Amino acid sequence: MEDVLEKFSELRLDCLDEEWVQAIFYSEFMEFGELPDQYASILESIELRTTFRSIIKVISKWLLSESDEEKSWTNLSDKVKHQNMLVSLAYYIHLGGKNVTSKEHRNNAIMACRVYYKLLSIPGYKAYHIYHSQLFAHSLVCLSYPKSMCDNEDNYFNTKELTHEVNSVIKELGPYVRDLRAIVQDLQLGPNDMNFEDILSNLVDITGGAIVNKLNIDKIELGNISKVIYDIINILICDANGDPSSAAIQLLFKCLLPKFIAASLDTRNVNNIVRASYVTYSGLLLTKYGKAALSGYTVLLQHLCYTSDGLEKAEVRSARVSLVVGLMSLLPNKSYKKIVKWLMTLSTTAKVSHRQIALEMLAKLLNNEPEEPKPTQPKENNVAEPTEANNDQATANPESTVNPLDEPQPGPSGTQDVLTEDESSQEVPALENEDITEEDVAGLLRQRSHTVSHGAVLRAVYDCVCDVSSTMRTRALLLLTECLASDHPPMKDAIKEFNGDGEVSRLAGLGARCVCDERAVVRKAAVGLVHRLTLVAADAGRAPRASDYAILMGLCRDASIVVRVAAISALGELVIHQPCEEAIDAFLNGPMHQLSDPESKIQDQVVALIGDIVINRIEKYDANKQEDSLPWLFLMGIAKHNMKRHLQKACALLLKSSGCINGENMQLHRLVDLLSTHLGVVNDARDLQCLILLVSASRHLKYSDVGFLLDYYYSLVDRQDRDPRLLPLTLELLGVWSCCLGDTERRNLREHLVARLAAAVDDGCRTTIASLAAQLDPDNLLWANELLQLLERRAVSGGSVAEWVRAADISLVAPAPPSAHLLRLFLAALADPPREWSDAERGECVVGAGRLCLRSRESAVLLAPPLAALLKDACAPLCARHNALLVLTDICTRYSCIVEPLLESVCGCLETTTVALLRRVAARSITTLLLSGYLRLRTPLYYKYCALLADEEPDVREPAEYYVSCCLTVDAIYHHFVDCVLHYNQDSESISFDARQLIYDVMLQRMTLVQKLNVQCRLARDVLQHAADVCDEGDELPERLNAALLDTITLLCGPRMKLPKKPDKSGDADIDEIQERVTTNIVSHKMKRTVAEVLVPAVLRLYTHMRASGGQLVTYLVHLATDLLNDYRHEIEELIENDGELVKSVQQFQETIGLETSFGNARNLVTASGALNEPETPRAPRKRRGSASRPSRTPRKRTLRI
Repeated sequence: MEDVLEKFSELRLDCLDEEWVQAIFYSEFMEFGELPDQYASILESIELRTTFRSIIKVISKWLLSESDEEKSWTNLSDKVKHQNMLVSLAYYIHLGGKNVTSKEHRNNAIMACRVYYKLLSIPGYKAYHIYHSQLFAHSLVCLSYPKSMCDNEDNYFNTKELTHEVNSVIKELGPYVRDLRAIVQDLQLGPNDMNFEDILSNLVDITGGAIVNKLNIDKIELGNISKVIYDIINILICDANGDPSSAAIQLLFKCLLPKFIAASLDTRNVNNIVRASYVTYSGLLLTKYGKAALSGYTVLLQHLCYTSDGLEKAEVRSARVSLVVGLMSLLPNKSYKKIVKWLMTLSTTAKVSHRQIALEMLAKLLNNEPEEPKPTQPKENNVAEPTEANNDQATANPESTVNPLDEPQPGPSGTQDVLTEDESSQEVPALENEDITEEDVAGLLRQRSHTVSHGAVLRAVYDCVCDVSSTMRTRALLLLTECLASDHPPMKDAIKEFNGDGEVSRLAGLGARCVCDERAVVRKAAVGLVHRLTLVAADAGRAPRASDYAILMGLCRDASIVVRVAAISALGELVIHQPCEEAIDAFLNGPMHQLSDPESKIQDQVVALIGDIVINRIEKYDANKQEDSLPWLFLMGIAKHNMKRHLQKACALLLKSSGCINGENMQLHRLVDLLSTHLGVVNDARDLQCLILLVSASRHLKYSDVGFLLDYYYSLVDRQDRDPRLLPLTLELLGVWSCCLGDTERRNLREHLVARLAAAVDDGCRTTIASLAAQLDPDNLLWANELLQLLERRAVSGGSVAEWVRAADISLVAPAPPSAHLLRLFLAALADPPREWSDAERGECVVGAGRLCLRSRESAVLLAPPLAALLKDACAPLCARHNALLVLTDICTRYSCIVEPLLESVCGCLETTTVALLRRVAARSITTLLLSGYLRLRTPLYYKYCALLADEEPDVREPAEYYVSCCLTVDAIYHHFVDCVLHYNQDSESISFDARQLIYDVMLQRMTLVQKLNVQCRLARDVLQHAADVCDEGDELPERLNAALLDTITLLCGPRMKLPKKPDKSGDADIDEIQERVTTNIVSHKMKRTVAEVLVPAVLRLYTHMRASGGQLVTYLVHLATDLLNDYRHEIEELIENDGELVKSVQQFQETIGLETSFGNARNLVTASGALNEPETPRAPRKRRGSASRPSRTPRKRTLRI
């Protein structure tokens, strides 16, 4: 003992300042002041490391000596100032932790820890308070030195120097951990001891392997240190008898939690090793300690899902999901099922980040095997003694053998305890501990085959589609789409069971609802779901539903470009994957119209699809070869829907995108070569398809070898049973390529055409023949003048209407103008048609007049008014009115100023009382003129045209929907919106309330958030405030203003107009929601001012004037007041509280619709918090059962004072 005292005396502990010692001792080793100057000067003459090493050797020798003296602190305590010793050692440990990069301080700290451990090896250390939990926990910080040095690698000159320093520390830690191992068993630490959690956390830190691959360190020595640390941990988590302590293991898993979280936050490759190391260690703990470790393991899984750090990033969520899935795979079967149920509950909780990771976890579980069917034997048999077969099965599958206590225990009434909806959103369900044996968890690190209820998981994913977060809704729809595409048999069975046997499957109904979502990303995901449903139906041999095609067609005109791209792509894939008449019709009615889309990206997409469907699939005709039917089906649809102009535009865009070589487009040139082999070979239907494509492509290239076309024309003229559509197309194609004909061919063809005109052959293409004949020899048109004079003489001398029309047709190419006598004939016939004329003759008269209008402006000026009067005459023949509308449309393309004063007659065709055929033609014609720029959508045409948005006739409504949805500028809709509300409620209009709401809905879909805000403000001022002013003057509200008030209140209370609330800051981090968050914050203040200054006072004034009379308007005012109260309570509650009658009406209205009356004492209301309670962990303060239902006081917000 004398040697020990001698070595202690070298530290000169008696020279330490007592106040300094007591200050540190009483601060529980948490606060350290500067070392006293006197003692610091003494230490300069002492080699601390040598002294510490000598003390360690002397104490070891003394404890191992065979002398009879008592080797305990009883002898040492009165000879050594042990408090000074402890404070001195604690100071060096603290100094080393603060200066890890200093080799001297670092090594001194390690040696001080070793001295402290030797002091603990002397018996009696507890009686004399040598062991201090905080000091012991501090001493374990030395184990984190290698990692801390690597984290501060910038303090070193290069990697080689850092590696050398780390290796030196690892070498010093070898004896350190051995000394620690020697005393841990005698310390008998338990989970109830102070700082036990910190001790475990410091021990775990070095086992993660974070520096293994980063540097060229001594892996063997580090492995030896980790092995000793694992032994120490095993000692700590067992009690005095060597039995594992469940509470200690729970604390150990709690210490592992921040390590897992930190490793998943940083997705660098080095952290893959860290995660793998901790996962392996967690699995080993579960394998070794079985039942005792299971509860802590499940709590760890809960916390990994529950901790929201970094979950707003997709890469962090992916790493966390992979981590939890790997850990879950080690669970026994019943624990696995329970954690799956917990995840389903977590997917419905309050925080978006929790719901996101729960949804991703559920997605990973869908690849598991299905649950085995439950046995049908009685319950008594389940608890009977197992048979021999059952014993064999249990032996073969030890991991699936669990105690019946795993099943949910019945409640007092005999039913199982089930969480209510409110409880499931407020609390995390606790997982029951499983009463299993050590054999049940044997082999946990082997790959396990877990089962899940695919139907239950699918329903949980389905429920997430109704989430308030658009990211959650989008992800859920994408998962359901992936489930539909899965080839996993259990998933197919679950989908079949989930959809049910109804005519409309559940997923189809879901897709139809989600395509109307307010967020574009959700609508895009819904497009994928509807597309997949259609493909699955086609693959199964079922005809896809027409409604699915209609949904995709409608989304081709969506306001969002990403939705339009997805819908067009879906329809294109459907046409290619399963070519049929329905799919092609859907493509022609949807994507084909988007060739006029304002976005060039959309145009290029449609052109690429058309090229893939038609251009790239046509091959040279070979009777012995099976040809691809898709391009011919598509061209048949073009002919059926008369969409030649759309195909022409597609060819023009294709020419622009593919480029030219020497001024020629080689792709289109090759296409003509291929089509020439089909023309006149198969049948008239094939000829029609070829001609349509040739005419569409002909304007964009010069094709010199047109002999095949001349041969086909002459053969076509000689046939009497030809399709009447073939000859006009052939003539048009000859007119385009006439410059490529030789002199002889041109002369012969011209003579042939003139002869046909002179012979008065009625083949329906007289104007085309005359135009082509004049084009072939433009310098020799004497034949046209002579023929015109002959036909005029016949017409004036009492010829039939057919002669009038022939003369008008020839006048289009004749150099001489038509005579005034012919013009007067048409004017007289339009003003007062002969009674003996049939309806067809009156229609022909209108056609002839239209030819004269195209011939000269003077004729158009004279003929347009009588044509407009004829169009307006409801008693006139339909064919005459129809032709008059077409003539006015043609005049508008040349002389818009002539038709604009007559637009009232054209708009009259849009009235609901007009014949359906005329309404359809009028809607298409006006839309065509608007698209071409010949007309501008000004009032009153704007009101008439937008009224078509609510028309019951699809052929009338769809052109207007297309133009308003895709072509009309948003600013135009915004500027005319309030005017539309006032106009549609005038006495002259007969639009129903529901129809008006449909019109408003289409308009509001295009508006931005700021525009909706401004519209709300304008409605509040121009309608509500104006109506209140009228009431204040003592006048009764006019009927039109009363109707406008109803529309305004309906809009202000409706979902389209309602401004979104501020999104949760902990929610999704996608760019759309960030932009929405910023925009909402900007406009919120202006809307609050409008509500407080204009809207609420107007509602109060109107209610004061009208509450005595009652009626529908008063009910609407109460509804509006209720909505304003819910949205802007703290801004307006003082204003509304002054009107006691309105307060009472609001309360009655809330009771009527089933809401709690939340007005009158709003400042004293308390509500339960919607935050999810954290999973309970060891040593965390447990909350009482009643605390979850105890409401927390809602903080009062400052009232906005205007």
